[in-house]
Amino acid sequence: MSVLVAGIMPELGQVDSGGTELADGIAIDEALRDRLVAMTTDFNRLWSAPATPNRERKRMLAYVVEDAMLLKQSADGTTKIHIRFRGGQTTTLTTVNPKASWEKVKTPAELVELVDRLLDRHIYDDIAEILNARGLHPGGAAWPGRGGARFTPKRVQYLVHTYDLRPRLDRLRARGLLTKKELAARLGIHEATLTSWVKHGIIKAHAYNGHAWLYEEPATHPTKHCSRWDRLNGRAAAARASRMPEPTSSSEVERGVA
Repeated sequence: MSVLVAGIMPELGQVDSGGTELADGIAIDEALRDRLVAMTTDFNRLWSAPATPNRERKRMLAYVVEDAMLLKQSADGTTKIHIRFRGGQTTTLTTVNPKASWEKVKTPAELVELVDRLLDRHIYDDIAEILNARGLHPGGAAWPGRGGARFTPKRVQYLVHTYDLRPRLDRLRARGLLTKKELAARLGIHEATLTSWVKHGIIKAHAYNGHAWLYEEPATHPTKHCSRWDRLNGRAAAARASRMPEPTSSSEVERGVA
């Protein structure tokens, strides 16, 4: 409260213990000096008391502050407050601007970027599980009483639409993946056959939501065989083996790299 003391009576610093008369003709003795100092202590105690309502704090300020000028610094998110006390003392304070309600619950940019990366490999359900496993929370968790809010597929979908992230369907399409109808027509097979091939690992499918997939066209088109003579399990194993890289040296073969 030293600023307050100087603001109310800047001349106090010029009074000696003997109560010397000041240059402007004001005399002050030790008793009056003690009362003035006690006022600042009482002021601080009353100001900090939880029971003091804000309206009373405003009235208290009116007794000591002559005027105040606020200069908002939008560039760095602060406000400079120039204060002139009734005793003539001036001071300048710098405060951080309070956030608007929408800013308090805004999803952090780092979290949005993480969701954007996860969309390359995961659907909404999986992303929600990953975020919850990492202990992350949606922006709404900042509201009082909602600190335990968790991610759900709907919340992830909301983030994708709100921040205009590229949907997983578009990402898979950009990689050249096809619908079941498109790939079946390209391979010259029935869609039911394609479903069976996906089940046995001959064709690879990628989900873009909880109930729909796009399909990866194989480098070598498989042909339909009689399953009586050429079992799907055997064909699937052969297809997986053909996709594995060739060992480049005998040492790799010995280490089991195949």
